[in-house]
Amino acid sequence: MKLFKERLFGLVAAALMGLLVMAAGTATAAPKAALLVRWQKSGAGATVDYGRWNSFLKRYGSRTADGRTNIAYGKLTAADKTAFYGIVDQLEAVNVDQLTKQQQLAYWINLYNAATVEVVLRAYPVSSILYIRDGLLPSGPWDRKVLRVKGEQLSLNNIEHGILRPIFKDPRVHFAVNCASFGCPNLALEAYEPATLGAQLDAGARGYVNDPRGLAVKGNALVASRIFDWYGVDFGGPSGVLAFARRFATPQTARLLAGRTKIDSYDYDWSLNDAK
Repeated sequence: MKLFKERLFGLVAAALMGLLVMAAGTATAAPKAALLVRWQKSGAGATVDYGRWNSFLKRYGSRTADGRTNIAYGKLTAADKTAFYGIVDQLEAVNVDQLTKQQQLAYWINLYNAATVEVVLRAYPVSSILYIRDGLLPSGPWDRKVLRVKGEQLSLNNIEHGILRPIFKDPRVHFAVNCASFGCPNLALEAYEPATLGAQLDAGARGYVNDPRGLAVKGNALVASRIFDWYGVDFGGPSGVLAFARRFATPQTARLLAGRTKIDSYDYDWSLNDAK
């Protein structure tokens, strides 16, 4: 009887996880941008050292033959993980109020990405970030208060929807923050820096728009990443998405988009960006 109950529980849990993935994959909207007023303040400028974050990305990050970036989560020892958590602690300690707006944009992107890696490492092994849970059911970690900056607890959603989107209003940010999934835009294998930020944001957008994860034609249908659905308002709606895509399209992608006035369907792969 005990074995039967354990197997039944496992089957129910697996079914619920499957439903969660399906729900996430078919969602039509992300949380709305809601300004966290406290983080509008900026300063005259200060230096932020991203050396340790860069070293981590160089050591554990990799790029596949088709250009996708991954992290070798399973290769970190317990000591390596502790050292990495120290990197996040270092970033949390930055006096963000002293930074210029450009420095803040780079900072929040780097902090978001590093915090996401930490969330995965603390739950690893896991096959999808969606399976990370706080209660009985998997819910993803985005509302969990995982950071403390200037004495305030912040979640990943706080950073993305309360700071990055409403303060900076730059849709290229969606191709810079990484959700640790195959369907997500690449995790950049170097820190975002104020001096090169514009070029880095352009590169992220260009890389995703011209990758099948971003846009692809299947049969006669134009299939786009659900990012363009979830955050369509940030691009100015469906027509804005296509205009944005054409802005960064290579000649090959431009030919795929030629004459198209709508996106036919959306897709997303929540599998963990794990380099094994």
